[in-house]
Amino acid sequence: MDAEQRRTKLLRIGGAFVAVAVLAGVGGWVLTHQPPAVGRSVSAGPGGQHVPDGSPITYASYPPTSGPHYPAPASWGTYDSPLEEGRFVHNLEHGGIAILYKCPPDASACSGLKQQLQDIYKQLPPESQFHEVKAVVSPYDKLNHQVAVLAWGWIDELDQVSPDEIVRFYQAHVDRGPEAVG
Repeated sequence: MDAEQRRTKLLRIGGAFVAVAVLAGVGGWVLTHQPPAVGRSVSAGPGGQHVPDGSPITYASYPPTSGPHYPAPASWGTYDSPLEEGRFVHNLEHGGIAILYKCPPDASACSGLKQQLQDIYKQLPPESQFHEVKAVVSPYDKLNHQVAVLAWGWIDELDQVSPDEIVRFYQAHVDRGPEAVG
C-alpha cells in the first residue's frame, strides 16, 4: 500500500471515529435531557374500537387507560357524578387526561377533595393543539388510591392530591393519544 492509500485509509478511520463520537455525544445529551417519565406505563392492549352506548365492557386493568369505548367522549370538564368508563376512555384516545378520585366517607372531606381537583382543572394550561384544556375530572369508586390520573396507556396513582404532580402528568401526556381530536 502506498502513502496515498494509507493516508486515505487513516482519514476514513478517523472520520468514522469522529462520527461515532458525535453520535454518542448527541445520544447521551438526549438521554440526559429527556423529561422524567410521569406515571407508569400500562399495556395499551387492543385498540380503541367503538362499542354501542351502554354495552358492558371488560378492561384489562382498572381504572382503564385504553381499550374499547363508547362512540362519543365526554365533554371536557369536571363532573359530580361518575363518568362511564367507556366514555372517559374515549377521551383518553383523543389525547385527553382523566383525573379520577375516590371520595372519603366524610361528606365535607369529599367536598374539599372535589374543590381541590376543580381548582387544579381550572389551572391546567390549554396546551393542546386545539387550544383547550383536554381533561375530565370525575369520581370513581374502584380506586385503590385517592386519586388516579390517566392518559392513553399511562396512570399515576396518588394517595393525596398533588397539584404539581397532576400538572406534570397532564403536560407530559396531553395530546399523546392515538387520535389527535379536540
